[in-house]
This record gives sequence, C-alpha cells and structure tokens, in this order.
Amino acid sequence: MTKFLPFLLIISMIMGCAGYNFEKVEVNLKTGKPEDAYNHLKKNAPKKPDIPHQFELGLTAHYANLFPESSKAFEQAEMIAEDRFTKSISKEALSLVTTDKLRPYAGTRYERLLSHYYHALNYIYLNKLDDALVECRRATNLIQYFKGEDNEYNYFGTGFLAHFCGMVFEAAGEWNDALISYRQAEEYYKNAAALTGVPVPDDVGQSLVRLTRKLNFTDEFERYRTQYGEPSPRPENYGELILFFETGYVPRKQEESLTFPILKTDKFSADDDKDSVKFARTLRTREGLVVEEVKLEYLLHVAMPVIRSNRPHFAGIQVSVGEDMARGVLIEDVETMAIETLKAERTVILIRTLARALGKYLIFRKAKKENKVLGAVVNLAGVLTESADTRSWQTLPNQIFMVRMPLPTGTHTLKLSFLNSREQISRSEFVQDVKISSNQITFFNYRTYE
Repeated sequence: MTKFLPFLLIISMIMGCAGYNFEKVEVNLKTGKPEDAYNHLKKNAPKKPDIPHQFELGLTAHYANLFPESSKAFEQAEMIAEDRFTKSISKEALSLVTTDKLRPYAGTRYERLLSHYYHALNYIYLNKLDDALVECRRATNLIQYFKGEDNEYNYFGTGFLAHFCGMVFEAAGEWNDALISYRQAEEYYKNAAALTGVPVPDDVGQSLVRLTRKLNFTDEFERYRTQYGEPSPRPENYGELILFFETGYVPRKQEESLTFPILKTDKFSADDDKDSVKFARTLRTREGLVVEEVKLEYLLHVAMPVIRSNRPHFAGIQVSVGEDMARGVLIEDVETMAIETLKAERTVILIRTLARALGKYLIFRKAKKENKVLGAVVNLAGVLTESADTRSWQTLPNQIFMVRMPLPTGTHTLKLSFLNSREQISRSEFVQDVKISSNQITFFNYRTYE
C-alpha cells in the first residue's frame, strides 16, 4: 500500500486547493462594484501569492481606482513570473509526477505584457508620469527578452504595448523614445497580424510622420509620409484625448475529455519515462479512434484545456464631444491571442498529459494485480486527478479599442456610444468632467462587460 501513497497524496493536494468564486467577481464588476470584487479576491487569496490570482487582484483594484494596491499586485505577479521563467518551466514540460494544475504557472507572455499596460495606467492616474515611463521601459525590456528567448516568438501583445508606450513617451515629451516605440509598434503589429488579424493602426503611421517631422529626420519623414500620408493638422490651444475601450471578457479555458485506445499489441516500459513519452506520441495520433473491442486493451481518458470563442455584445465604440466625433480602432484582440496561444501549446500539453495518464494506468494495473480493492482505489484516484489546467487571467477584456482625438482646452463631457457587430449603436453613456489641457495628452480607459 505504501508504494501507492505518493500517488494518492496528489489527490489530497488537489482536493485541498481552495479558490475564489469567479462568478462573484464577475457579478461585482458588471454591477459597478469593482471594490467588492477586489475585496472578495483579497479575502480568498492563497496563503502564498501566486499567478493568476495576483493578476485578478491587480485588475480589479485598478477598476476600483485603488491604484497603489493594483500596482503592488502587478509587481508581485511580475516577480513570481520572472522567477519562474528564469528557472525555465520548459525543463519540466514532460514531468510525469503531478497533474498540470500543480505545476508552477507563470502566466502567458501576452498576460505579462498586459499587466504592464495596466501598471503604467495606474501611475498615469496618480500623476506619476515618470514612474509610468519606467514601467514602459520595463515592458520594452521584457519584449526584447521574449524575442531573444524564442526564435519563433509570435509577438502577441507587443504591437499594442509598444504603441501604448509610444503615446506615454510622447505625453512626457520624450520624442526620441516615442519614435522608437512607434517604430517597434509598426514592426510588431506586422509580425503578429497574420494570427491576430489586427493590422498596423493608422495612428502608428501618423505618429511616425508627425515625430520624424518634429525631430527633423528628413529622409524618414519623406518615407513615412509617402507610406502613410499627411496627418490632419492639430488646432491651436487644443489638447488630446486617448481613450482605451475594453469590452467583454476573454473566454475562459474549459475542460474537454478525450479518449485514446491502447491496443493489446501495444508494448511500452513501465520503468522508463522516455518510453512512456515515446508511446504518448504514438497515442496522440489515435485521438477519437474507434477500434474493435477484441483489439482493445484499455481506453485511456484524458482531460485537456480548450478555449472557445465568446465575443462580447459590444464590438466597437464611438466617442462624441459636442460636434466632434471619432470611432475606435481595434488595437488588441485578447481572445484571438488566448486561442492561438493554447493552440500552439496543445501538442506539448497533450503529450505530457498522455504520458502522465499512461503512468497512472500502469500504477492501476500493478495495484489491481496485488489487490482488487486497492486497484479500484488507485483507479478512482486516477480519475480524480485527471483534470485539465484551466488557469488563466480571467478578468482580462476580450478586445481593446482606441480613440485618439484632439479636443479644445477645458473640461468636457464624453458621450460614449457602444457599437454592436453590425456597427450600430446599442447603448450610450456619458462621462463627465474630463479635463483636457493645451498641448497635453489625457489618458482614459473604460470597461464594459456585456
């Protein structure tokens, strides 16, 4: 019996993992109570800070205008993520010892980049623009690290973040850094466009024209102007509004059950992990395969994570201030990044899951030979531990749109008109007391959950 205790111990570890009620978080956010969502997450925090709980904590605090608390959560999340990436989780990619739910979760690359976006906004809203610049530089360094780490890096989230950082540098009068960020945004959007479907926004090209003119980079100015055209002139005594509209929720990971037949003619070693992995690669080709019962030795059931599209009702925004009006442009599609990221990881996850399931099957077979009751207990343990890793940053929006428009100096009321998939106005809301200063940029982000 003692030989099987480590396996059974995994059961108690999984069953003892308490979590928070995301539905309660979701309801509080949708009903305009982000502070209640934050407090619920804080009350149900794990004993040791972990991802993605820190991401959820950071974002709900951000929406509750608890900007210092939000920044603290994001800083903690980044420290954990950096430590786990440094230790290279890939080295344990084929671990057969635990379920995926017990493996360290470092967050996806695009999740880490988006945390810098919200972290920088926290500083902007606290009037700490210098700290926001530091956050942008940290984000830029993280992108460079991702690029250097992976020759096939997908550039998810990099175009949006470089674009955002260009605006922050521009707001601070750091013209050279702004130009560098806009150049990077142009490159990164292009690199990811085939998978994300988000092309280079017109604003990036217009910013490149505007800044190369300002910095007297004549050759570049002429090249960018030929490519992107002449931006509209900016009126005197005007400021600028940059609004980020965040809509819906990124779809959550769900669990799906898959079956793989083990044939009576199959042979693999119970004492060799490499042999299990090799056989797992063979099993992968049998997904859903139906075989004659006479040939079937065992039907292996495994659980895999899956993400299905769940687009929000609002698919765009129109902002009106008096006679001035501008429509939002899609600059970040979080849903597509989530789906494509999991799609790229599926083969590794499936092989790891199959290899682990084979290990459970062999333990069950050995236990059954010793004692039928013990075999039944071990088989039950295998069933209970067979669950997919569905961890992710669930409070993230589905899509992010941007509106960038010049406005007269003064205090304004914004009319936000939310568009459906047919680009028709579904609902409108008003935001009052938005201050615009001459020759300054005012940042503002707004979230809906429908």
